[in-house]
Amino acid sequence: MRQNELDAARAGRQNEDYMKFFRYFHTRHCCTALLSMASMLCLSSCEEKEAETTTEAPAEAPAPAPEPAPEPQVDKLAEAREALFNHAVYILGQKVSSPELFPELNSTVKDMLEMLQTYYAELQKGEPSEERARLALQIASTTRDLGAYTKAQGEFENALAEAESLPEGLRNTPAVQRMLSSCQNGIGLCLLNQNKTAEALQRYEAALVIDEALYQAVAPKEGEELPAGDVEPNLSRAATDLIDSYRCLGDCQRALDDPEEALATYTKGKELGERLKRLSSEMSIAYAKLLTSLGNLQNTMDKPQEAMGAWVMAARICQSLNASSPKLEVKAETKRCYEALVPAINAVAQKLQGDQQAAEQKAAEEKAAAEKAAAEAAEAEKAAAERLAAEQAAQKAAEEKAAAEKAAQQAAEQRVRNRRRR
Repeated sequence: MRQNELDAARAGRQNEDYMKFFRYFHTRHCCTALLSMASMLCLSSCEEKEAETTTEAPAEAPAPAPEPAPEPQVDKLAEAREALFNHAVYILGQKVSSPELFPELNSTVKDMLEMLQTYYAELQKGEPSEERARLALQIASTTRDLGAYTKAQGEFENALAEAESLPEGLRNTPAVQRMLSSCQNGIGLCLLNQNKTAEALQRYEAALVIDEALYQAVAPKEGEELPAGDVEPNLSRAATDLIDSYRCLGDCQRALDDPEEALATYTKGKELGERLKRLSSEMSIAYAKLLTSLGNLQNTMDKPQEAMGAWVMAARICQSLNASSPKLEVKAETKRCYEALVPAINAVAQKLQGDQQAAEQKAAEEKAAAEKAAAEAAEAEKAAAERLAAEQAAQKAAEEKAAAEKAAQQAAEQRVRNRRRR
């Protein structure tokens, strides 16, 4: 019985440490969170050792009956702590560097993935729990990060089943609903990378329904302004997830060669960002990514001016956030987004400039041609007028000559008549 109580106490402390770490990791600077986690692990280890020493009987008391050897689960919990810590370091490394430049990360991640799976197998011996569902989701996300999309799809399906198996009261909490949305989005991404676009669309739509409901639960009412100060965390998470879902669904619709639907979906996300007016760091990054996708679509739709507007807005958000945020991962993410935007902006700017110059040259040529045509027309009109005047003058001269000749003839005839009378 004592051993069971001790194991339960250790597991409770592990679960508490696990949840504390993830809350802290998402609300504090990553490096600070990692140091705190390291300290927490050490303190937890010391607490366990103290618990073991304090259970020993005093020297003068009779020696207690020997306790059974610790179950292997204790070691597995320690391995899980190490895996969680390593995974946090890996996530931070992903955010501040390009993973493809460091293939050695894959080996490390595979090792920690095995430890997480071992711990998950232990948790499966008990009842379904939020911790077990969250761990299943983490395993799926890590598998996806390794690029094993077919296997990751199965892991996401398993995590989805874990979350859906929770009691209704727990399943309907925002935290578990976010897990359900993450699972659907994760499955969608895996399907999209397997060219199963139509199936991916259904998953993205399912995630969007969840995220819209979560956002409406905490969103400001129509016409209501956000309070001053930092954005409330629940609103930040809900808005970030919803904007991301709009982007993912739009990307999928674009892959299905449905640009009009994709444009409508991206526009909803853009309108959401504009309506909020004030964004947290997470919301800003999600909004910048959506604007980038919107610009990409508009550029392929031969709307370079609109694409330039979306890209420039995204670049400004990244610049501002990079300069103002003290978080290393935010600086890295915004720098990466900005550096991806600059070549696209420059290329479209050069194209627009070239198009403008070509249009100006064409307009100048058309103007010169019009002026030349007008001059030629004026010359032709002048020549025609001169010809008409000459013809009229010649006709008048001919008429005058005919009249003179007639008059002369009449005068001659009159003289003849006059002589005859004499």
